[in-house]
Amino acid sequence: MHIESESSFDVVVVGGGIAGCCAAIEAARAGASVCLASASGVFSGSSFYPGTWGLGLVGPRDAADIDDMVETILHVGRGAANAALVDSFVRGIPEAIAALEAMGVFLKRPANPNEPQYIPCFDHSLRMWRGLERASMERGFGRALCEGGVVRFDGCELLDITMDGGCARGALFFDRSVKRFRAVSCGAIVLAGGGVAGLYKRSLSASGNSATVQAIAAPQPGARLVNLEFMQVMPGLVAPRRNIVFNEKAFRFARAWDASGEPIARDVLEARSEHGPFSCERAGAPLDFAMEACGDEGMEIACEVGDGSPEFVRTFSEWLERECGVSASAPARIAAYAHASNGGIAIDEHGSCGVPGLFAAGECTGGMHGADRIGGLASANALVFGRRAGVAAAKFAREFVGECAGGGANARSETPSFASVGTLALGCGFDVGSCRDSDAERIATKSDSRNGRCAGGSRFRSRCGSVSFEVEERAYPASGAALRELRETMSTHCMISRDAEGLKTAANVISALQERVGEAAYAPAASFGSESEPASELMSASGLAPSSSSDAASIAATMRIRLQLETASATVAAMLARKESRGSHYRSDAAR
Repeated sequence: MHIESESSFDVVVVGGGIAGCCAAIEAARAGASVCLASASGVFSGSSFYPGTWGLGLVGPRDAADIDDMVETILHVGRGAANAALVDSFVRGIPEAIAALEAMGVFLKRPANPNEPQYIPCFDHSLRMWRGLERASMERGFGRALCEGGVVRFDGCELLDITMDGGCARGALFFDRSVKRFRAVSCGAIVLAGGGVAGLYKRSLSASGNSATVQAIAAPQPGARLVNLEFMQVMPGLVAPRRNIVFNEKAFRFARAWDASGEPIARDVLEARSEHGPFSCERAGAPLDFAMEACGDEGMEIACEVGDGSPEFVRTFSEWLERECGVSASAPARIAAYAHASNGGIAIDEHGSCGVPGLFAAGECTGGMHGADRIGGLASANALVFGRRAGVAAAKFAREFVGECAGGGANARSETPSFASVGTLALGCGFDVGSCRDSDAERIATKSDSRNGRCAGGSRFRSRCGSVSFEVEERAYPASGAALRELRETMSTHCMISRDAEGLKTAANVISALQERVGEAAYAPAASFGSESEPASELMSASGLAPSSSSDAASIAATMRIRLQLETASATVAAMLARKESRGSHYRSDAAR
């Protein structure tokens, strides 16, 4: 299947969470034409996971607090975090918060900021805490994306990138809505596709988090993966509702029982209330071991939250009842969920992956966190490095375009298809009337209901040629079953308790799955097109070889599971290689 690029951008951003949105906004502000592609659409990813009662953001209280916060992150990271990257990260948080507020995003401030419950997970001191609200973020990000002329490819998942002269020059997507492959050429790519929680059966992660960008980046010369063994495991509800984050602060006001019906000791519950994710180095770890022993049914727990409870706990209980219809005081069950990655694609302070033209930001990256991660730093990471990666990608693309702008056989110019003002309002979630006149004047009126949701003035520049992809028309009919087996395997052997025997079993299962998927047969030839969409028009629009759209979906599913297996294989290898227990990585067979 030969697929030629159908459009061209300065910067392609992959991922619709905080990091992806920030990267797209800053790249556009730097003058780049930008495409923002996301499998689940914009305002997705773990940042906007609906089962999270609240999204916190922490940073240094003031300039005098910076050094202590850096030292604390390195201490909590237990030697696995990059010191220079951590220092640069913390110093960038205040600027990132200021930029967020300048975008019109409302940040909640605690009424009682000195309550000890506001000390972040694994921290020892109160920091500057801000609460992020989804509705406000959608409005602020939506307006900024539209003002920047960012073209949205909603429902498009990245399956491959192409290199030219050692530089990232194009991306291959599968458009889930119409079951077509789409290729674009570009000057730079920013990966912001999330962590590896999607590889597990129980996951507090968005549905679009497929854990594929790690496998796409890793084989490129200069790129590497770091700290994949450090993954946060969180308690979450399995009854009376599932897939909802449990507020660890409520453990202090709860009673819980192990698998045999014995009550969990009060001192363990008190200790476990100090951090959300599991850590083998904290006194609350026995609760996690007991919870894991309860299996899929979960651990029985009962909370007693009243008017006298701390603000942090009351906020959770009110949200739980209002949004989920669950009383915090009602009997419930909790189980271990894969939550967020502390490691991933190694980046520098500008978001570079070590590959010219390839950048990354957000949860798919590593180096700024270690064995454990201070609560609220995931959001800060997405903001700081999302913005930096967008700026750096735009700069790289601009320099690349400048080299090619003199003309020649490979130089070309692109004109985008723009959305109408009506489509813009629909895509961004606010009324047309809320746009300033100057905004509306910059919006082109040529409508393309499929391609772009939001677009501004003509930003496209000359490019160095188109790109093409050769996709084997191989389809593995049991891709869904393979993913279920992978998730079951990862959940059995790679959650809280890990040992060499179980990890080797997981590695063998993954290897066998890779072998089976690798033997996938060529997709059968089929009629292409219909009376409403003739084959010639479909082929012209998508670049597909003459096979059915259902075949295209099967081929995409096969490519996806191959990438997921590669990411899973790297994750298990990292867990096997670290034979000690450290932070979120617990080896039950480690020497004591």
